[in-house]
Amino acid sequence: MLSTAVVTTNAYAADLGGDCCADLEERVAELEATTARKGNRKVSLEIYGQVNTAVMFWDNGRESNAYVVDNDISSTRFGFKGKAKIDNDWGAGFNIEVETQSGDSNVVDESTDDAQTIGLRIAEWYIKSERYGKVTVGQGGFASDGAAEVDLSGTNVIAQFDDLKFGEKLNPVAFGSGAGDYDDYTRGGNFEYNRGNRVRYDTPTIAGFVASAAWGEDDAWDIALRYAGEAGGFKFAAAASYGQFSDADSLSNDNSCESPGLGGDCENAKILLGSASIIHSATGLFVTAAAAQREFDNVGTAADEENTWWAVRGGVSRKFITVGKTAFYAEYQNTENENFQGNAGEDSEIEIMGAGIVQNIDAAAMELYLSYRHAEVDDNVVGNEFNDLDVVTAGARIKF
Repeated sequence: MLSTAVVTTNAYAADLGGDCCADLEERVAELEATTARKGNRKVSLEIYGQVNTAVMFWDNGRESNAYVVDNDISSTRFGFKGKAKIDNDWGAGFNIEVETQSGDSNVVDESTDDAQTIGLRIAEWYIKSERYGKVTVGQGGFASDGAAEVDLSGTNVIAQFDDLKFGEKLNPVAFGSGAGDYDDYTRGGNFEYNRGNRVRYDTPTIAGFVASAAWGEDDAWDIALRYAGEAGGFKFAAAASYGQFSDADSLSNDNSCESPGLGGDCENAKILLGSASIIHSATGLFVTAAAAQREFDNVGTAADEENTWWAVRGGVSRKFITVGKTAFYAEYQNTENENFQGNAGEDSEIEIMGAGIVQNIDAAAMELYLSYRHAEVDDNVVGNEFNDLDVVTAGARIKF
């Protein structure tokens, strides 16, 4: 019996040294030839992305419908990033990110249910020191990017403080000569300088604080301070930013003022904004709040405009079931516009109220969400009447 076992083992070993290994090497070579690889061994390469789509049910008082949309709060996207170590303190890296949306939730309207967009979100390189901080050059976030959206609850996937995002291009006018869509009244959401071509510097984290400064476009600059910490069973995070944007894109005087990279015709815009979020670790109870103010000079003879915005969201975010955290929330946002769209003496207001639930599925890197938002528009122009907007959104984000 022992002799038979030895012979069998030797025969098996002999087979591995035959044509099997040659065939294996050939298959490995074929696989290498057909697989995407990074260009060198010095810089790492990571491929990442997400898909975030939903069904949006809407009613603007004149029409109601349901669309399948891409969630513009956190759009479908993919990217490449990498880094390399220069020495014990210094390193360098890059990030390229592309957005791909079909049925963009902040573009669809009564006549458009399949708005498709492909855009470059990020194309930047950086050099970083643990002691001296990080310098980033290229297309990416200004210092204020995200400073009005600090959140510890995990609800930003659907309830982020910004424009309406869902159905904002629908028409609110019931009667009169008001603006053409709900987004006109939000006037740029939280007024952050989002992404653009810039140079940005971020300090190292010092006692929980990080300071940032950025300059770019023609001409925009901003500074920001962020903090994150934990004490007494609470987690806390906050950010504040100030910036100026002095470019006038054209002389068409359409009286809009948008963040860098989004166009607009305004001069000498001054923006102050901030947000904070606190959560009790044991119970999951949380409150998140934000506020912003913007002043700018309209091009030409139109009156200068001032916008103020504030928002609050509260609820509970904890692991009620084993699959992942569940967050319940309610929210309120308010935007007031003085000399709306450059019209002297015309003031407007939009209120946004909502509630929802976000369920994390940890094993699939997935978040399921269901939300409701109600928007009301008003201005002081005699004869203008506006319909309210109701939007129910159900969808999911899955990351890879």
